[in-house]
Amino acid sequence: MKIYGLTGNIGSGKSTVAQVLRELGAFIVDADEVAREVVRPGEPALEEIVACFGREVLSADGTLDRGALAEIVFADEGDRKRLNGITHPRILERVKEKISARTSEPMVFVEASLIDRKSGGINDLLDGLVVVTCPGELRELRVAARDALSPEEIRRRMDSQVSEAEKASQADFLIENSSDIENLRTQVHALFEALHAAES
Repeated sequence: MKIYGLTGNIGSGKSTVAQVLRELGAFIVDADEVAREVVRPGEPALEEIVACFGREVLSADGTLDRGALAEIVFADEGDRKRLNGITHPRILERVKEKISARTSEPMVFVEASLIDRKSGGINDLLDGLVVVTCPGELRELRVAARDALSPEEIRRRMDSQVSEAEKASQADFLIENSSDIENLRTQVHALFEALHAAES
């Protein structure tokens, strides 16, 4: 089994790339989905988050109010690091479990916003890294059309991430997503075929 990371900054289109890979038959582990799993009611991570940030990060039904938490952590780097310290180890363990349950898969993609080749965590699992890039102005427009966020909130989230140039410098494979969906599909198909050919 080969394990590849799939990452890109907010608005880059990495989730669209993941969907095309699924259509081609690839097995995708969505780290953002796992991140939601590990903070469900009853999970230790949720209890730690409430202890750290207060009950105002809970919705009336006891689930995590992700918007309220985002307002806190995207405004303060220290709070963001504290949150990551709570969630990232648990996300990593859950990702490992999902991969271990599919050992017959020849190729797995771990889709995650936060993959840094200079750090450990998910990076330590990877045989290669696919980075999806897109100019910042276009990413900002895409996020504004997709999410109910103010321009200031979008900018804070973009500024909180590793720069696109830094991510691209760490890539083993680059997908440039500034054109239309057909262009993106062509690139993803070519990548998938090349990775399969390398395995055969």
